[in-house]
Amino acid sequence: MTPFLTVYGHVCLDQILSLERFPEPNTSVDIREKHRYYGGTGANIATAAAALGVPTALVSYVGPDLPADFRQFMESKGVDLSEVVTVDGYETSTVIVVTSAAQDQIAYVYQGPMRDMGRFELRTAAARGSRYVHISTGRPEYYLPLMLECRRLGKDVSFDPAQEIHHIWDRETFRQALPLASRFFGNRNELRAAMRYMDAGGPEDLLATVPEVITTRGKDGALAFTGHGSWSVPAALSSAVVDPTGAGDAFRAGYYAGRYRGHDLLESMAYGNAAASFVLEAAGAVTNLPTWEMVEGRANDVLAALIR
Repeated sequence: MTPFLTVYGHVCLDQILSLERFPEPNTSVDIREKHRYYGGTGANIATAAAALGVPTALVSYVGPDLPADFRQFMESKGVDLSEVVTVDGYETSTVIVVTSAAQDQIAYVYQGPMRDMGRFELRTAAARGSRYVHISTGRPEYYLPLMLECRRLGKDVSFDPAQEIHHIWDRETFRQALPLASRFFGNRNELRAAMRYMDAGGPEDLLATVPEVITTRGKDGALAFTGHGSWSVPAALSSAVVDPTGAGDAFRAGYYAGRYRGHDLLESMAYGNAAASFVLEAAGAVTNLPTWEMVEGRANDVLAALIR
């Protein structure tokens, strides 16, 4: 399979724990609920895109402990895992999120081999054949040379550092990366960080450096900024909102599914909002992945509401 999309980012195990209260140091409390979910921005985007019929490859680094059922799940949706590299001496990236009855949260992040990916050889075989390359979470020391190579190859590159824009990327590395991209993806907070790094007064100011900016806004849908103007794309209605985890990743998958089928920017964003609406309806980032037919059906109202 020649991929249309190659995604770089984490494959992660999400451990979600619920407590009555956080313990004091050197004491213990009972865990009321414990759940394990498949996660990681790279895995989420790639799996959701493949489920929507997009030929998709994933590039990531995992430990030998990656559960077989996780790998099988991604493969069952059609993800090409030939460049998911197992690195001895590490465990797979893990996020432990602990929530109290008062809805306070503490997150513990173990990066696994992704922490040291700058020491590894660049994996570009899938990207070379792809139309789109999506750069998600990971280390600047790996992604900056990768983005330079993708630019040399004439690839359409999306830069989407997600929550790591705040603590992995900094002003210097971000300013090196943004001009190498065709678009920037981010939520409200991530867009603010991008503007701060670039000394931008507004999203439109980023267009001096990157041709396209797409920002997700939860229940308010998504915004696009290009040199031809800015547009708002409304959210799609969910039957229920259970868990927002992975909704932004599903938006990106829906966007690429639209592009794969020849739709324009705003139409593809409408499909992104529709894909995200399904993920909101269940706990876990890839628990309730829709098919393309489901996304098409739910996107109809969003497409009708577009103001161009």
